[in-house]
Amino acid sequence: MADSSVYTIPREKRYIAIAEIIIFSIIQLVQFFMKFSQEWRYWHHNKRKSYARCFLYSWCGLLGILSQLRIAGSAIVVANSKSDQSLLIAATVLQSVGLSPLLFEVSLVLLRSGQSGRTGPGNSRYPKHIRFLLHGFRLPVIVSILLVVVGGCIDIRACADAGAAVFIVTFVFVCGLIGWLAVKYRAVLPTAGYHCVLIVLTALPFLAVRVAYFLLGEYGSQKFSPVTGSGGIMVGMSLVMEIFIVIILLLARAVAEPFLPASMETEPVA
Repeated sequence: MADSSVYTIPREKRYIAIAEIIIFSIIQLVQFFMKFSQEWRYWHHNKRKSYARCFLYSWCGLLGILSQLRIAGSAIVVANSKSDQSLLIAATVLQSVGLSPLLFEVSLVLLRSGQSGRTGPGNSRYPKHIRFLLHGFRLPVIVSILLVVVGGCIDIRACADAGAAVFIVTFVFVCGLIGWLAVKYRAVLPTAGYHCVLIVLTALPFLAVRVAYFLLGEYGSQKFSPVTGSGGIMVGMSLVMEIFIVIILLLARAVAEPFLPASMETEPVA
């Protein structure tokens, strides 16, 4: 008799996994070259600038980490048409934790909006409490994701529920914070920095859909499972949303820190 613990991954999911490997390999290369150029030109770190540090920060950038997670998770699906419970858990975890790099990148791009037109460490136009909030919301994000993933793996519903509640509250806070920056700091930020904030603002609807898919994967029907659920739903609510979010965040960072030779700082938007 067949082992009931072995699952057959639908063929469409394997095709989607192949597409993810290709797409996120391209994203990894694009974000690497973009970030390397920006790190070398603007260098906001306290450590001495070097090619090795620029390479490390660029290859292991948050969008790079997202790409590596997606490639690893998809590789598991492609390599195993029939997976046991442990492989399914590994693939599901790799798919689930991808939200944290996206929200962390939102944090970093917004911090760069305050440094637009400036080089060197610090030099932010945001006051200390805003910088604290932009850094600080990463902690509840990672804690909430870990609670959800651990709760799902060891089958403790209270742990997963606590993580989901923290994540929802944190995401709502992030949305409010970005809206506040767009309204309050219009006259403080230079044109490029303010446009960066507005561009990040356009990513919120796509992030909301991606968050909804994450929560439905935890509390919805089996069709929302990132590994064994509906391929069409996964493409529409996860893959496409992540591609849009990545493009928007890359564009926002490129606006705040353009690749062309740095010009004089522009005046804040009136």
